[in-house]
Amino acid sequence: MKKLLLIGASGLLGNKIYQSSKDRYETYRTYNFHKPKFGNISRLDVTEKNNVSKLLRDVKPDLVIDTHALTNVDYCELHHEDAWKINVEGTKNVAESCKVNGCKYIFISTDYVYDGYKTTTYSEKDKPHPINYYGRTKLIAEKVIEALDMNYIIARTAVLFGASDLFDKLPFPSWVMQQLKLKNKIRVVMDQYSNPTLVDNLGEFLLSLYEKDRSGVFNVSGKDNISRFEFSKMLAKEFGLDEKLIEPITTAELNQPAKRPQKVALNVSKAEKASGVKALKLEEAIKIFKNQLQK
Repeated sequence: MKKLLLIGASGLLGNKIYQSSKDRYETYRTYNFHKPKFGNISRLDVTEKNNVSKLLRDVKPDLVIDTHALTNVDYCELHHEDAWKINVEGTKNVAESCKVNGCKYIFISTDYVYDGYKTTTYSEKDKPHPINYYGRTKLIAEKVIEALDMNYIIARTAVLFGASDLFDKLPFPSWVMQQLKLKNKIRVVMDQYSNPTLVDNLGEFLLSLYEKDRSGVFNVSGKDNISRFEFSKMLAKEFGLDEKLIEPITTAELNQPAKRPQKVALNVSKAEKASGVKALKLEEAIKIFKNQLQK
């Protein structure tokens, strides 16, 4: 049985991959602040290079899936040093150890490496041009990986959601539902478009890409491109919540420290062809999400 090391297993994606991979791989996990309850688990701060090296030498994994990141876009904009240390230096530490130990490395990147100015979909051939510091750190991390000339997959994804009791933060869809259940009015941007991604679907893509021995950069997300406002309304409708509580606002009204790409529509055909997995349409993904929560 091959060995899988999941970095960032207390997050939404890391936990979901663990649930689907634990019977297929000898799976090891790391966390930084929020310790999962079961399984082979180690605390790891990816910015501590010696500890990263020691862990990979001890585990000797065939595959490392690295889900760690500082993803708070506005925090990154205001705290460049922290963002650089975690998103660039931390990634470099893991990638270098993977190369030394001969591991396949899967890195989770973001649709925020694109600027959102393109009117059609973005493919992997489009030149990245991030417009905020978070996107810049993720793109630089990608470049670090590529420069190492190693066996890697870079997966650019967007707006993750899914059912789990183990997140280190509340994902956007879960926040929407939490607020609506409390009968709270919420303001949601109507001019930021992305491809919401069910973590189960993303995890299936990643493991299949590995098992089919693919490598390189892939856009991996849900099929549909939609505004945050319309996404929120779809969630409300499916869960029988009051969509009148959702107020549409513009990005300008939010006055956020970091710029956001206005419309990033990811073309996922390369990943679908390479993996044999189909990207879920949003309506189907929300129904799966609902069924999981009901269980």
